Amino acid sequence: MAFASAHPRLAGMVDTYIGYDERNTAFTRRHELPGLNVVMIVNLGDPITIVDTAGFVIPVGTSCGFAAGLSDAYAISESGGSQRGLQVMFTPQGARRFFRLPMQDLTNRVFLLPDLLGPAAAWRLIEDLQAANDWDACFARLDAAIAARTASHETVDLAGIRAADWALRQIARRNGAMSIAALAEEMGCSRKHLAAQFREHVGLAPKTVAGLLRFRHVLSLIDAAPTRWTELALEAGYYDQAHFNRDFRRLTGRTPGDYLAARLQGQVGLPVD
Repeated sequence: MAFASAHPRLAGMVDTYIGYDERNTAFTRRHELPGLNVVMIVNLGDPITIVDTAGFVIPVGTSCGFAAGLSDAYAISESGGSQRGLQVMFTPQGARRFFRLPMQDLTNRVFLLPDLLGPAAAWRLIEDLQAANDWDACFARLDAAIAARTASHETVDLAGIRAADWALRQIARRNGAMSIAALAEEMGCSRKHLAAQFREHVGLAPKTVAGLLRFRHVLSLIDAAPTRWTELALEAGYYDQAHFNRDFRRLTGRTPGDYLAARLQGQVGLPVD
């Protein structure tokens, strides 16, 4: 796997780029855990299949690509044991500007790039990446493509995007432990208006986002101290063990014990066979 930061001009829109070339015989399917990135993948290897959170099955052929909006539960990816491609970890703000769609249209769903960008733009991007000689060249071409597409503001409510992004960062700073009513009051708007802004520019309701951030915070703490997960969950704001277990199974498809046994080093996916 190769990792790279986006060009500084894309600050706040792209968290990271990932180039990956994976071959294994241990498993072919995995649960992809939800987070706060809208993921775009260009498939440069063998065909793969995605089952999104809504249950739709999306075949992704060689030299194709897809994007996945924010989800409130896990999705499933399946390969023949071999995968190669490029992954862009968009922030919701970046995805809103790049795809030029309300983020609620992508919530819990996966769509092929030709359906999102239009066939001509999608194939132009994919062919440009295929022609690159190495990961660094791929990342540079992603920089250029994303910068060019987000330069136009014709169909995007920039003020709304920035307000939602500011609110999202306040929730993230507290790892989800924040009153949504207090946040709305701080912004000088109603909870209903804040929820509408999140649907448009983030994709999930503020309360759901807070729950995801709390859950991901617990995962990071578990990675550091796997023997203290029950205590850590309570510290993070879960009401009790049953509340934590329900959330954990919904978001990962596994029990906490199964997660600890199956987690992949440096990745958020969980192998399921």
